[in-house]
Amino acid sequence: MDERGEEGALERLRRQANRLRFEDAALESAFHDERVAAARVRARALLPIGILALGLIGCCEAKVGSVESPEMLRRTLETRFFGMIPPWLIIYISTGLPGHRQRADWLSALGTVAVCWALAWRYWHFALIYPQTQIAGAVTGALLSVLLVSAVTLTMSFRALAATTLASFAGTLLFYRITLPPDRSGEWFVMSMTFAGIGLLMLFLGWYREAADRLMFAQREHVRMLNVELACLNAEKNEFIAIASHDLRSPLVTVQALANQLLSGGQREAERAHLAIRDLAHGMLRLVENYLGAHAIEHGTVPVRMERIDLAAAATEAAARHRPLAEGKGQCLKLEATRPVWARGDAGFLGQVLDNFLSNALKFSPRGANVGIAIAVAEDGSLARIEVSDEGPGIAPENREEIFRKFRRTGLKPTGGETSHGLGLAVAKRLAESMGGEVGCEPAEKTGAMFWVSLPSREFRGHGAGVDPY
Repeated sequence: MDERGEEGALERLRRQANRLRFEDAALESAFHDERVAAARVRARALLPIGILALGLIGCCEAKVGSVESPEMLRRTLETRFFGMIPPWLIIYISTGLPGHRQRADWLSALGTVAVCWALAWRYWHFALIYPQTQIAGAVTGALLSVLLVSAVTLTMSFRALAATTLASFAGTLLFYRITLPPDRSGEWFVMSMTFAGIGLLMLFLGWYREAADRLMFAQREHVRMLNVELACLNAEKNEFIAIASHDLRSPLVTVQALANQLLSGGQREAERAHLAIRDLAHGMLRLVENYLGAHAIEHGTVPVRMERIDLAAAATEAAARHRPLAEGKGQCLKLEATRPVWARGDAGFLGQVLDNFLSNALKFSPRGANVGIAIAVAEDGSLARIEVSDEGPGIAPENREEIFRKFRRTGLKPTGGETSHGLGLAVAKRLAESMGGEVGCEPAEKTGAMFWVSLPSREFRGHGAGVDPY
């Protein structure tokens, strides 16, 4: 990935983080899993401390409680032991049960709302027992403390936090508005304004926190993917060096030996030696061109010239190019193309694809074998493809996708001593994809393998043979 592409990817991730949703479902799921796992560790560490502290404080209040207000003491203990401890205990137990990932958000939200309403109920009793005491500040502080503790400790997404804040504040205000005496309407108004301001602040902080967490997670994943890609490229580079060294060394050794014989005068048949050197140099040049072509195609530096192509004519030309090689091995190259079939593509690219397919078919088929070229059109006329079938050993099902990757070899040996460097099919796949087509491999009808390349076609039913639908 180049620098401009990397900046664009990071910018897209930043926008998605601000929207609190990744477009990639796998990335979204991974972020959710990480968030739940981190919150689970915090909850299991801090919730027992909070539950124990509430219990100890409640016991101390029961022991030294004021004799002047036994009713208020009872309400306080009920709030602690029946309103606050049970929700937190349920959340703590849930962290150790299967399926916590799916229920973490809504369980944390429900538990937090239950605790906030329990506190609101306690202060409501306090207002009834002590009518002259203002409770707005105490209620606001208590609810805010619970919301902050839950947001920091529990699994709480922005949406869950927004729903929790709204339910806690709105439920409390509605309950107080209905049940408190009319002379406390001024205090209720102050409380509602305070809740509104705190609620907006909580929502902003909740959004900012999740957006920052998502952005950091996305950046880590981006760096991890770049490291994986770098490792793959490094491995590919090492493999390329090893394969190129092996493929180039043998012909270079032969060329050197022939040259030494020519210099020493030990080679009587100088013309044959010159021809051998020429053929070896030509083979090495083709090998280097394949390496460079694969690199250029991969980086998109080869222009694509889309035009209408007669697949039958392309197949005929490819067969003519390879017929001398087939005759040299006693093989029969059969062409089954009776009429023009039109498609969209790059004629030069298609020729290279067919050259790779035919070269492999002749290379891995035994002497005297048949190699066929056929053309097929989809029933709806949307695709047309050229098929090259051989009578070689065939391709195992688990290797039919692998062979179209760079430097992948099946372990099969050419039948005529030819070389195979593992780039031809990878180049063919890149070329076909650049034209909007596809390549594939299937078993042949009798024995061997059948390689095909498909391209978009406008060959529809109703056109006669040789009709140009363009």
